[in-house]
Amino acid sequence: MTGEWILILDDGLLWAVTALLLLLAVLAAVQHDLTYHTVRIYNWDGKRYRFLGRERLRKKNDNYVINMGERKGEASFTTIYLLLASAGFVKKHRYGSLLFRAGKAEVWLAVEERMRAEALFSYR
Repeated sequence: MTGEWILILDDGLLWAVTALLLLLAVLAAVQHDLTYHTVRIYNWDGKRYRFLGRERLRKKNDNYVINMGERKGEASFTTIYLLLASAGFVKKHRYGSLLFRAGKAEVWLAVEERMRAEALFSYR
C-alpha cells in the first residue's frame, strides 16, 4: 500500500514540476520579447522626462519602425520624446535607420542609446 502512494505522489510531483518549468519558460520568453523587441518612450514635461509606455519595434523594408499609439500621443505634455531601446538592439544596429511615427508625423533617427525626437502627434 505504501508503494502505491509513493508512485502517485511521484507522478503528481512530476506533473507539477513539468508545469512549473513550462510556466517559467513562457515567462522567460515574454520577458525576452519585452526587453529586446520594444522601445521605451518618454516625454518631456518641462522639468523631466515622463514614461509614456513601450512600443513594439517592427521591421519593414530593412528599416525599423516604431508606431506611437494615440493614447501616448494624447498623454504627451510636449512634442519632445526620448526613445530608449535595449542595449543588445543598439549594439547590433548602431547608427542604422529607425523611423518614429507619431500618428502621421514621421521622424527618422539613427539608432543610439538615447534617441531624441521632436514630433507633433497628428492625424494628417
